[in-house]
Amino acid sequence: MIQQFIDRERELEFLEEKYNEDKAQFIILYGRRRIGKTELVKQFIKDKEAIYHLSTTDGIQNNVNRLKETFARFTGKNYFRSLNVLFDDLLIYFGDEIGDKKVILAIDEFQYLIEADRSIISQVQRAWDEKLRSTKIYLLITGSSVGMMENEVLSTKSPLYGRRTGSWKLSALPFPSLSSFFRNKDIEELIKIWSTVDGIPFYILQLDPRLSVEENIKFKIMKKGNVLYDEPLYLLREEFKEQRVYLSILRAVSQGYNTVSKISEVTGLDKGNLTSYLDRLEENEIVERVIPYGMKRGWWEIKDNFFDFWFRFVYENVSDLEIDRVEEVMNRVNLEQYFSSKFEKLIRELIRNKTIPLPFKYEYVSKYLHKGEEVDIIAEGKDVLFMAEVKWSDNVDCKPLINKMRRIISKLNQEGKKNEYYGVFAKSFKNCDADVSFDLNKLTQTLRIKQGY
Repeated sequence: MIQQFIDRERELEFLEEKYNEDKAQFIILYGRRRIGKTELVKQFIKDKEAIYHLSTTDGIQNNVNRLKETFARFTGKNYFRSLNVLFDDLLIYFGDEIGDKKVILAIDEFQYLIEADRSIISQVQRAWDEKLRSTKIYLLITGSSVGMMENEVLSTKSPLYGRRTGSWKLSALPFPSLSSFFRNKDIEELIKIWSTVDGIPFYILQLDPRLSVEENIKFKIMKKGNVLYDEPLYLLREEFKEQRVYLSILRAVSQGYNTVSKISEVTGLDKGNLTSYLDRLEENEIVERVIPYGMKRGWWEIKDNFFDFWFRFVYENVSDLEIDRVEEVMNRVNLEQYFSSKFEKLIRELIRNKTIPLPFKYEYVSKYLHKGEEVDIIAEGKDVLFMAEVKWSDNVDCKPLINKMRRIISKLNQEGKKNEYYGVFAKSFKNCDADVSFDLNKLTQTLRIKQGY
């Protein structure tokens, strides 16, 4: 597999801007596992004076010993190898050697050092305060444990608070980026891919661009032995101590038990403890709260599309998949229904981040649900109310959809103070006179999807 580096221009620009400033830098780069932090760091330090250290789980002393060897080779000073010092003094010695020379020191997976020794944070603080801040060092710390990085490194209670000169939380790649990985796929196939593996670079790279989405699902996800077959189990084991608890929570949410009360009832977990577990999952962008328009309370959904797909179709059928009954499982599951729900989610996200332009200003985007009536998208601005339906279907007739939305929106806009707009999104239309209408062809043009090699 050829490693690809795609669409991290904003992140690279941020790192480069900080690099070009004539002072010491202390940058925190973090995000959930598989999001592409290490590859981003490697791209950034390419052709620069840089040291890259991958932190390991074998204790502080082993990490210090490897850094001593690296510093000795980098500076040409053999005394580093014989130093008998703690992490902070080692950094101070290194700062003395580099002086005003601009050098990047990238420490990847910093959470492993914290887990090994909580005092490491105070040691980094001392090294920064006493020496590194007066050099031209570019200290770049990365971490995959989002909760630990936010609570132990970035929070106001952290010894490092006030020291960082910049920070960036990496998120999934935006949907249009998928076309750079799969140039021979049309937008319908790209939507299916996004629905299956989201915008997580590692997951995307496991798929074979030569295969159809359904073939990739069969051979790259549902077939035992492949990386994606049990990837969520690995991630939960690495990120969370109580893997079984998180598995039970995610399975319950995937089955539609999506409120704290329902999840508690199904899993047997205490409601108070359950909230903290959900918060951890939310920190890692695995789940999210969904609060429809006009409601104070909502429900929980699995945010990460791959996790959602895996719990629905792999975990629920693991007994058959373990004995290679992939074809039977594929014939049993309803992928089109799943893609339909994700198409709705995608359009809502593209409207929320204004990738799909609407002909008015708006600040709020959600879904509408009231007394059994549901509309896929509602957007509101100071003088505007907009509703839209999303259909994963061909030859859609917009008229009944618009009539339904007009009836609902009239109840919300009884005084007529807001302008009303209506939209429909579908694979294709039979006829449509909505204010906003997008079929897949128009979406392809709007999102500037790249096609062909």
